Amino acid sequence: MFITKIVRANNRGISTMNNLTVEPNWSFGQAVFFAGTVLTTIGYGHVSPLSTSGKLFCIFYAIIGIPITLIMISACVERLLIITNKLYDKLKTFSIFYRNNSTINLKALTYTHLALVFVFVLVVFFLIPAAIFSSIEKEWNYLDALYYCFISLTTIGLGDYIPGDKNEQPYRAFYKIATTFYLIFGIMFVMLFISVLTQIPELNLAKLLSLEMETSSDPERQLLTSDAPTSSSYSRQIDEDDSLSINHSSRY
Repeated sequence: MFITKIVRANNRGISTMNNLTVEPNWSFGQAVFFAGTVLTTIGYGHVSPLSTSGKLFCIFYAIIGIPITLIMISACVERLLIITNKLYDKLKTFSIFYRNNSTINLKALTYTHLALVFVFVLVVFFLIPAAIFSSIEKEWNYLDALYYCFISLTTIGLGDYIPGDKNEQPYRAFYKIATTFYLIFGIMFVMLFISVLTQIPELNLAKLLSLEMETSSDPERQLLTSDAPTSSSYSRQIDEDDSLSINHSSRY
């Protein structure tokens, strides 16, 4: 019974290790951080609503907020793709991608463009933030911070490392809010890299798998594809019907 009370108190932000008054779990900064992890589907799980009304609100908030967040991030990625395409066009002007000053080496150009986007995302959203987190979080080394960045930006969200989890940390609310914006922009740029990656046919696994399925020797698949009318035959039938109707009307 005593242990149960301690766990309940700890869930509500009351320190069980120190005999002092600390910031509760549901401070403004912590609430913004929680909302960000819900909308981005990271969901660390270290803080969760305990009341019935809080749980109901979280359900409706996630139902409405997650699709809107995904749409917003996808729209931003489309805008960022315009910038990466301009970078691709700029790389075309470099003479190193031309063979005999006439034929362009598209493979080298494409992979160079992909490598530049990858290096930018790696440095700006993984390596530099990991150095910042490791300097702020005294119990984290650089590998721990890099691990946190990867687990968070891939939306795995194990919850074993949480920034700003120490009650005595200075500017904790600002730190939590800044981390929330980092997560949103980080996921956005990870999606940007994936979009650039899938634009390369050789690296688009979904396209390769679909091609393999189309060329499969499965008799059931062959039967379905042979029985299903293709779009070209359907359009050809429409054209034939139109031509017959025109000839019929011309007789009168």
